[in-house]
Amino acid sequence: MPLRILEIKNDTTEVVIVKESLELISKRLQESGATLVSIVSVMGTYRTGKSFLLDLLARYLKKKLSDEEAELARKMEEERLARELARDNPNAVQPATMSAAVSSKSKADDGWRFDQDNRNQRPAPEWMLQGDSARIHEGSCEDEEHGFAWRGGKDKCTQGIWVWSKPFVFTDKKGRKIALLLMDTQGAGDSKLARAQTATIFGITALLSSKLIYNMQNRIEEDKLENMDYITTFTQTVCSDLPGKQAPFGHLEFLVRDWANYEEGFSLKQCRQQMEEALADHLTDVPQETLPRVERLKNAFRSIHASGLSHPGSKVPKKEYSGEIDLIDRDFLYLLEQFADEFFGDGFPVPSAPLGCEITTTNFQQIVLNFAKAFKDSAQDMAIGLREAFVKVEMVTAKEELMRRFREKMKILAADTMVLDPVVLKEGTDKLLQDFSAEFEAKLKPWRMPEADEFEVVKEFRQMITEAVRTRVAQNDTQVEGATLKLIASPVVGSVGYFLLVHHIVLYLCMGVGGYMHANQWAQRKHTEMWDPVVLQAMSDDAKRFAVQRWKDLQAIQVALNRLNPQDAMASVMKASQAAGAMAQAAAASASGSAAEPSRK
Repeated sequence: MPLRILEIKNDTTEVVIVKESLELISKRLQESGATLVSIVSVMGTYRTGKSFLLDLLARYLKKKLSDEEAELARKMEEERLARELARDNPNAVQPATMSAAVSSKSKADDGWRFDQDNRNQRPAPEWMLQGDSARIHEGSCEDEEHGFAWRGGKDKCTQGIWVWSKPFVFTDKKGRKIALLLMDTQGAGDSKLARAQTATIFGITALLSSKLIYNMQNRIEEDKLENMDYITTFTQTVCSDLPGKQAPFGHLEFLVRDWANYEEGFSLKQCRQQMEEALADHLTDVPQETLPRVERLKNAFRSIHASGLSHPGSKVPKKEYSGEIDLIDRDFLYLLEQFADEFFGDGFPVPSAPLGCEITTTNFQQIVLNFAKAFKDSAQDMAIGLREAFVKVEMVTAKEELMRRFREKMKILAADTMVLDPVVLKEGTDKLLQDFSAEFEAKLKPWRMPEADEFEVVKEFRQMITEAVRTRVAQNDTQVEGATLKLIASPVVGSVGYFLLVHHIVLYLCMGVGGYMHANQWAQRKHTEMWDPVVLQAMSDDAKRFAVQRWKDLQAIQVALNRLNPQDAMASVMKASQAAGAMAQAAAASASGSAAEPSRK
């Protein structure tokens, strides 16, 4: 179901983030198994069918995801059969697999022509029939929980910003899992929205989107481009002194609804060519006075494209319409399918990356909060706030990446199964702390943060890596100190060990009794029989942990042997005796307190 992450307070110009919804979406992103986030958004004038379009695209994506999973399963089965064939008959010729170029259907010219008499005889696309094959029930008045809310008629429906709470997880060409979210926005031009509120909705939507659909009615209008320029002007001001020259926004798709200029008999190629010409009228062949605005728009987005959909049919805009697929014009469905194939085609999916900083499943929530906080009512505050938001996004990303690399370096220097000489460990960790602190400071320099803010950020990062080092050093020191005590007690331990090795029957008896007690303990804990697989698995895990601990003990003893001297030995014994004495005193005090309680009664 969709969740609202931003709402507008009607009595003020304030916009508010719905943190509960944002936290739930963030949680589902992290549980999805993906590492990156891609957001596809629709915005534009209110009452132009944005929410209805998103519900249709959701059906398309469900089918696309199902096809991708089926294709993966097919390839895995082909590989399995090929391995079996090679094993049974090494000289056999491997069967050729069906290439995507052969198996995929080409729609460059499949015979479709616009506004032909037989157009309504064409079946609806297969993806359109996903779920309810008779009607688009998602988001309708009868089923608003399972789709983006829409309704026929003139009354607006969407308020604020809504996000589909369950991500679609796709795999890109690099093999990365990317969680795709669909985002719906309140319509621009709503008389109840202040200009600052419209700018906030558009700004947050555009910044977060890898692909942004700007929904327009009938034609590409100059006043809509001027409204867009309101926010892109701020963005260009913000980005002018920031490192990196990538455009702050992703792909912009002008989607013109109810485009009435397709001629009867037009092929798909001719329809697309007409939309390219319409876009060129506004972005290429423009008067001199509008050239600065066009350049700002081109610099703000990484790519711009235009598509057009014909009217969906006379019944669809009516208030009584409830999503019946048979009432939707087949030319509209055909053009919508071609649009979706191209929009979600080559290169899909692409992570959302405002200013070149990719959004991950872990930093998604913080980035949304940063951008929401950045927008203010006044132009000057908005520019300053956006700059601060960009800096925070880059800072969070740099910190996450450095912490990941720091943990990897720590694992190489001192893995959990290793015990090192404390002097050697200190030298290694000191160098790591120094190198990573310097690298983090270097990453912050180009952003020219206020000195006090930079000091606090660096201090926080140093505390994070220092705490990680302190924890690992404490574990290592405990292991070495324990090994020193074991060395001091080694004559006694050695005598017992020698006795057991010589007297095999006693050794086997001890092992048998110990194994029985161990199994019985787990059986009682799991409330089952001793021979249950759950008990055997628990005993196996304990055995593995025991083996790892003994390996650490051997390493620690070797370190202790190299370091052992009378002073260190005496210090370890005194420290152990003090700890034992403290525990004994605490136990005695507890016992005396328990004995005194009945006498008072």
